[in-house]
Amino acid sequence: MARRRLSEVFRLGVGLAALGAFAATFGRLGLAHADWWLIASLATAGILALEFPLQISLSVKVSVASAVFFASVLLLPVWQAAALAGLLQSVDICVAAYRKVRRTGERPPPVVALNVLFNGAQAYLAATLGGLILASGGVSARSGLAGPFDALLLMVAAAAMFATNIMAVSIAAGLATRRNPIQLFVSTNRLVYVQFASLYLLGAVAAFAAVPFAWLPLLAIVPAALLYHSLRQRVEMGRDAMRAMERMAEEVDRRDPYTFNHSQRVAIYTHAIARELGLSSVEIDILELAAKVHDIGKIRIPDSVLLKPGPLTPAERRVMETHSRLGYEILRPFSEYEKVLDLVLAHHERYDGRGYPNGIVGRRLLLSAQVIPVADSLDAMTTARAYRGARSWESALAELRRGAGTQWNPQVVEAAVAVLMPHAETAAQPTAKPAVA
Repeated sequence: MARRRLSEVFRLGVGLAALGAFAATFGRLGLAHADWWLIASLATAGILALEFPLQISLSVKVSVASAVFFASVLLLPVWQAAALAGLLQSVDICVAAYRKVRRTGERPPPVVALNVLFNGAQAYLAATLGGLILASGGVSARSGLAGPFDALLLMVAAAAMFATNIMAVSIAAGLATRRNPIQLFVSTNRLVYVQFASLYLLGAVAAFAAVPFAWLPLLAIVPAALLYHSLRQRVEMGRDAMRAMERMAEEVDRRDPYTFNHSQRVAIYTHAIARELGLSSVEIDILELAAKVHDIGKIRIPDSVLLKPGPLTPAERRVMETHSRLGYEILRPFSEYEKVLDLVLAHHERYDGRGYPNGIVGRRLLLSAQVIPVADSLDAMTTARAYRGARSWESALAELRRGAGTQWNPQVVEAAVAVLMPHAETAAQPTAKPAVA
């Protein structure tokens, strides 16, 4: 089964599990005795919080709504709190999809319905788990905390809600990219775990304070906004590091006038090929990010080798071939590049296993890991060097066809020819190259 299809099956399974739980417990909602003022207050606070999500990584968003959902679990019966969390999360995805349709004029893809179901389901299941943990010890905002055990149970419920939410996303992303979900979970959240803990603490404080004042959760938006600002600053620091890495990669290209803007062009071609292959938007974003920094390891290659105006000797070639591993080592300390490390390391591997640094046979690599080698080779062939001229696009694409099955993955070559051949003439002009994206 294709990776993306497997991820979709998992998300559908999570959605159906939540729908089944909701149907089985519908009679226990107790809506006839619901505190509608409190529910309205929590719903309003949740909607306001969901309006300002924070993009933690390429595939994960969070919002200060976590505080509202935890407060709901402490204030409402389990099944009411779960239904409220699931409904608010689903509505938020629907609103986001509607805004995108209004902005782009495009029809929403069928996967939007799956996204609505999955996101609502994970919020529902997380709230259900947290609520059941609290109910097992008789802990709620109305009963207060009787002692250390109740406080411990409160922390366990918060941790369970957080882990359920993020782990569900990590598993879905892991299935789509063949990465370890645990590693994805850790790398996604190690930057902001203190702020996440603060959100759940804020939710608990708001819940206990809201017992005499049902409208108080609305006031929790103010400190939640401050926490959001703190989260945003931490994430922006990571993004600044990413921008610095991209600038460094650009400077590597600038060292050689013949490779100026090489990484940017490779990113453009990579995006076009990946889209032709039908990869998901997240996979395309990850590939494009990797393409922008794939040659960053060359910053440690001596000028005498990197800028040599002629063919390299065997010894010089061995030095040059270290740049992919050097790039891997440069990027490894940055959690923001966790998902692109293998792509950077493998961008000179060959389909027949005669590439470097590890000599991996193409069929053992992810399809996405075989896109940049084609885009990189295409730009290298169509760019002049000190010791040779640039090939025409027709000649370069013909060379790709000849090397399909040996140097490059045939499926990737086919996609590259299909998407780039119609632009062969215009793409030869620098101003027209973005058209292929």
